This record gives sequence, C-alpha cells and structure tokens, in this order.
Amino acid sequence: MAKSRAPRPNPSRTPAQKRPSGAAGSTGSRPSSATSSGPRAPQSKAGRQSVAAARNSGGSNRTQLMIGGVAIVVIVAVIIVGLVLNKKNTAVPADGYGDSKASIATVADGVITISAGTPQTSIDVFEDAMCPACGSFEHQFGQQMAQLADEGKLGVRLHMLNFLNRASSSGDYSTRGAAALLAVATEAGSQPGLFLKFHTALFAEGTQPKENSGSDLSNAQLGEVAKTAGVPDAVVASIAAGKYVEAAAANAKTSQTAIQAAVGEQWATPTVLHDNKPLALNSPDWLTTLTA
Repeated sequence: MAKSRAPRPNPSRTPAQKRPSGAAGSTGSRPSSATSSGPRAPQSKAGRQSVAAARNSGGSNRTQLMIGGVAIVVIVAVIIVGLVLNKKNTAVPADGYGDSKASIATVADGVITISAGTPQTSIDVFEDAMCPACGSFEHQFGQQMAQLADEGKLGVRLHMLNFLNRASSSGDYSTRGAAALLAVATEAGSQPGLFLKFHTALFAEGTQPKENSGSDLSNAQLGEVAKTAGVPDAVVASIAAGKYVEAAAANAKTSQTAIQAAVGEQWATPTVLHDNKPLALNSPDWLTTLTA
C-alpha cells in the first residue's frame, strides 16, 4: 500500500501567486538564467580550465617521454662508440703471425738488441718483468714486433728495469726475470727467434706473476718456462742457478738512468723511445706508422 506524503513547499512560488498565461510545462517554469548564465557559468569556466590543464599535462608528459627517449638513444650511442673505440684500441696487429723466426739477440752494455740483419729503424723498449702493462704491451704488439724484426724493418733495444721488485712476494722477481732474459740472450741469442719466443713466454698471462700477490716464480721455475720455450738445457741451468742476477741488477740501474735522461723523473713502463724521444702508444697503429 502506497504511503501518503506531505506536499513539499515550493520556495520559488507563494500560494497566492498565479501561473502566468502561456507558461510552458506543467512542472513549473524556471528562470532561463538558471540553465544558461546563472550559477553554472563558473562550473563551465572551471571545466574549460580543467580541460586546458589536462591538455597541458598531456603535452608535458609527451615532452618528458621525448626527452627520455632522446637520452636513451644518446646513452646507447655513447656505449656503442665506446665499444668500437675500445675494440680498435685493443686490436692486435699481425695477430696470427706467432713467434719470431729469424731474429737474433745480442748483449752490449747491459742492453739486449733484437734484430735480423741491419734494421731500417730501431726503438728502445723499457720494461719490468713484473709490470702488468708490459704484459699487455707484449700481448698486443709482440707478434708485430717479431714480424717486423724478421723482415728487417725493426730493431729492438731492450732495457730491463727492476723497480717493481717491491711488488713481488720474493722481493727480487723483477731482477731475476731480467736475469733469465739476459741468460738466454747471452748464451743462446744466436738461435733464430729463440729470445723473442722466451720473452713472450715470460710475459704470458698465467706465467707473469701478479703485483702484490702471494707468490712469484723461483729461478728453477723460470728455468722451466725457458725450457718449455725451447731454450737449451745448459742455459736453463744458468737461469736456475741465478747466474746473471747480479749483472741484471747492475743493468737495471743503467736502464733507469737512461729512461730518466729521456723522459724525466716521471717515467713508467712500458716506455718506447725512437731517436731518444718517447712514442705515444695509445693507438694500435703507432708501430705501423713508424715502420711504413
């Protein structure tokens, strides 16, 4: 059963008020301003503002996305360029040539000279048997130097230093490594390719000791490395006995004086001199350019 409801008061019309003739609709008339320009006008303005804000917000988001996209592209490009440059700078010239076939080694005034005949040009190379950068240098340019020496285009005067003795666990590995090289050059340097083959083996990864590690190679172990490289047993015995250690120490002092005279007190290994001037080694083409 329907419930009765009291009539609601109509605040817009008094009981004595008559409906105007021609009034539209049976539900009562409403001021036109109530639907067009009355209280709803501010809402319409607010609505327009909200739409504008939304549009601006959308534009801002799109701008941020574009900036983010550009940043990602730039980062990727930088990474790619870095990888390409790194690959170029670490390229191994003459990769696959292998060991020297024709070069021989001689010793004079503590310097080991490697060549095949009379070379077109010569360089002075300063190294330390403990130096990791020297190991990297040998890995990158050793084959190219061997090839150029075999072809008579390059002579190498090798100066061994021992300033990294302090970084070896024995306290004198740099000197003993230089002594092993000196033994091979002195006693078997006339055998074609032998000295450079042993030099490569001495600096090979897995053979060259790490700086400040808990171990390095004894003289007997240095002899074994030489034997594996094909060095005659008599020379292996000289290495194991440390026959050239004192001479290597004296040669290192001479080499240090020579490098200081060429580049000053701030020297490092490896250093390569041509006509007594240091060469920049930051490009893999430096030796190709030099011997062109």
